[in-house]
Amino acid sequence: MHVVFWSPVTGQTGTTSSLAAIALTAAYRSKKKVLLTQTHYGNRELEEILLGSNQTEEIYHNIGLDALLRLIRTQNLTDGDEAAQIMKDYIMSLGKGGLDLLCGTRNHYGVEREEELAKYLPFIYNRLKEGYDLILTDSCSGNNRLSQSLWKEADILAVTLNQNITVIRNALKEYQFPLDKTIFMLNNYQSSSTYNLRNLEKHYNEFEGRLYEIPHLTAFMDAVSDRDLINFYLKNMTLSKQGEREAFFQKVFKLTEVLLRKRDRGGKGYVT
Repeated sequence: MHVVFWSPVTGQTGTTSSLAAIALTAAYRSKKKVLLTQTHYGNRELEEILLGSNQTEEIYHNIGLDALLRLIRTQNLTDGDEAAQIMKDYIMSLGKGGLDLLCGTRNHYGVEREEELAKYLPFIYNRLKEGYDLILTDSCSGNNRLSQSLWKEADILAVTLNQNITVIRNALKEYQFPLDKTIFMLNNYQSSSTYNLRNLEKHYNEFEGRLYEIPHLTAFMDAVSDRDLINFYLKNMTLSKQGEREAFFQKVFKLTEVLLRKRDRGGKGYVT
């Protein structure tokens, strides 16, 4: 199953960090095979929070989307099983658990690169999906043509928001979401806010039965900033912890299980 994460704004709603949290939960706690991908141009945010910021560019030379696109241009990859096996050579294993990473493009935005990604990404996803329980894509924010094409490709669209009511209102006004397969996520959630889940569901029909939260947790945000998220998860993922950490992980676990239950129903759109 393919879940596309998307935000209406850049850098405000924790799209990348929430995707990583769900991926680590699915791989480490639920023992699922998970593939992470991202479509940001010249951006290594996803890679850095998982691998650290001190990685040299050399590790990306023969793996990831750029290398895979070069392969597709020069070879006729049409057979499903054979193509999927070849593509595995361009994917990085993240070690413990069934977590893999298909690194994003190193190139900055260009119309030709956008058209190429829009053309070949569905082919890549279709060839790889049989080998994974979940494929999670961190897509470009805002009104991006590539992201819009991925909305159609996705089994589930995960729209990441925060409790800034202007962001919420503008998103619901400007975009027509495929509600049959959309969930909404409030990241860095504060239950004491006027704009809590109960009030938002009451005022916006789009949210009813589709709205989830990932609570604010300073230690999680620090781990993202320190580019040390995997170690943070391995040390803190048990429910023996109390207080804020337990509440955080319980909500992440719940949201991950929603996505996994959806996978078991065959990817026909979001079901509450």
